[in-house]
Amino acid sequence: MTQHPLYLFTRTPLHVGSGDSMGAIDQPIQRERHTRHPIIPGSSIKGVLRDHFDRNPETKASVIELFGRGDEEDKKEPSNGGDKKPKFEAGKISFGEAQLILFPVRSAKGSFALATSVLSLSRLKRDAKLTLTLPAEPADNQCLAGEKLVITRGSEKGVVLEEYRFAVDGAFPAEWETHLSSLLDDAVLQGARGRFVLLSDGDFSHYAENACQVSQHVRINDETGTAADGGLFNEETVPSEALFVSALTEVRQIKNGNPVFDQLRQEQLIQFGGKGTTGLGFCTVKLA
Repeated sequence: MTQHPLYLFTRTPLHVGSGDSMGAIDQPIQRERHTRHPIIPGSSIKGVLRDHFDRNPETKASVIELFGRGDEEDKKEPSNGGDKKPKFEAGKISFGEAQLILFPVRSAKGSFALATSVLSLSRLKRDAKLTLTLPAEPADNQCLAGEKLVITRGSEKGVVLEEYRFAVDGAFPAEWETHLSSLLDDAVLQGARGRFVLLSDGDFSHYAENACQVSQHVRINDETGTAADGGLFNEETVPSEALFVSALTEVRQIKNGNPVFDQLRQEQLIQFGGKGTTGLGFCTVKLA
């Protein structure tokens, strides 16, 4: 089976909700259980992409080959006896969940850093079949950092992310910096050279779990036009400039020249998750 990496780079905060409140967060995002990294489920990716290409006259006819036939009305066709029977057709693509590769974190120098870990780079190397060499994992409270983030005090070099200081143990690997910044034509990602920082898996998971945005909202009473009693709630989002990768697997061979695949290989602006009408979830998307 052939795999294709699909890259998603958040332009605006992203909310793919878990449906249940957890602790102090009323509307949390979906996460992996073992790493606590934010994810985008494969079902969400499949549904959003199908809707996106189903609206385009140039790609509508090719949607069924990739996504399958699922609409009750579209599936029904008359049999020899005149009765209508449902015809099911499975899609040729399996959509894996999008896993976190880069996560933006506030930095005392350079405004923000794009943090990653050896675990995240390992996943990217596996899913994209890269030949790059994985760096050694830094110790806790140490990092490999780009020059835009490093603060020098005498002979000591450090990076301050949120409220924590990390000792710099070397430069971020140049071959990985070149590769990551060239994955998309997005101007922010291409201009991120010098902002990458490699953390230990534990330190990276800490930021992925605790450094997402939490916004306060209030529900409005339709009759009074003012805040409803008990209507205060908060909402968690993945910040802008986060990079995810999803593995798309051909479970059956796709015909050459499929317009959906051809368009996905060019960058698209597509909205994922909830609250799209208030500007959340817009991502740069590209199939490699």
